[in-house]
Amino acid sequence: MSQRKLVRLRDRYPTASRMTRWRIRNQPGFPAGIDHCGSEWFFEDELDVYDESRRRLTPKPDAAEGEVT
Repeated sequence: MSQRKLVRLRDRYPTASRMTRWRIRNQPGFPAGIDHCGSEWFFEDELDVYDESRRRLTPKPDAAEGEVT
């Protein structure tokens, strides 16, 4: 049986400010965390799924014209 890895948001997104991490955590569809000793932990595989779903929704700039497609 494989073990699921737990991570903290500050380790997952080290350059994000506390306010940005708060905003990320409060987005609709964001996975629920586990509170342990005052720290909130998240399953890494659930964060991977969430990040991928956000990437698909984010428009990509058009390299030729510099416009968002």
